[in-house]
Amino acid sequence: MAEKILLLNIDSKLTNIALKKIEMWHTQRGDKVIWDMPMMLGMTDRAYASCIFTKNASIVANYKGLYPELIAGGTGYDLTIKLPSEIEAMKPKINYGFTTRGCIRNCAFCLVPQAEGNIHIVGDIYDIWDGKSKTLILLDNNILALPTHFEMICEQVWSEDLVVDFNQGLDIRLLTPTVCELLKSIKIKELRFSFDSPKLEPIIRKKVSLLNDYDVANRYWFFVLVGFDTTFEEDLHRLDVLRELGCVAYVMRHENTPKEERYIRLAEWANQIWTFCQWDFEEHCRRNKLRSRKWHSIVGCYYG
Repeated sequence: MAEKILLLNIDSKLTNIALKKIEMWHTQRGDKVIWDMPMMLGMTDRAYASCIFTKNASIVANYKGLYPELIAGGTGYDLTIKLPSEIEAMKPKINYGFTTRGCIRNCAFCLVPQAEGNIHIVGDIYDIWDGKSKTLILLDNNILALPTHFEMICEQVWSEDLVVDFNQGLDIRLLTPTVCELLKSIKIKELRFSFDSPKLEPIIRKKVSLLNDYDVANRYWFFVLVGFDTTFEEDLHRLDVLRELGCVAYVMRHENTPKEERYIRLAEWANQIWTFCQWDFEEHCRRNKLRSRKWHSIVGCYYG
């Protein structure tokens, strides 16, 4: 007998892939799937929720308070909850997803190794591409760590004439001339990397020069983690390095970032391309008329 299934996507901007797999499995069984209607809790045969960010775990907890039978998981709620193998095997073709899971790195701020383990192949573009769209979003966390697989993915993207978005960024430490040639052979609007530690500065400078030599993409974005294990001065210096290299930054404030206005202003300046490219942080403060005593002390402290 067909069942009613409730799916709750707590915080994914894109449709949650785990929930899409659950939907696909239940639909193939003839079940009716209802999306994002928490008022239906307790009124369906089963209910699932997925939470990506820990800041939203309380939402899931509240839902479970209303309906204890709710099956909930995700990196933001419970890493131990895994999809049954028959559901995990589902391949929803929604033009975004993973061809690999896991990572070779073990960054202290990242849950990927804990959630997914070491890097391993889970498919190719034909497992996620619907055969119609001209764009494809890949969510792989470190695809460059598997060079042969990356080459195959680029060949598939090239043969289908797709525009690909390596949405989670590429590991700039693994860039080589061969990788640059592969990237140049396919359609990419922009590339994303990370500059999470001051120790990476020599590598960043070297690899950006390599990217420029091959003229790979129109723009290079760098995620810049701040407030985790660096000082404000170190955070600002990394951003100044990226401005010097002609790159674009996106400041990501760690949840442990001090509750100080200067970090808000730093993100405000860096995360708007036009302000970041046109003037430095000092000028940004001045143009926003931040002339209170507090801001005189900030500007004076960092710019003498």
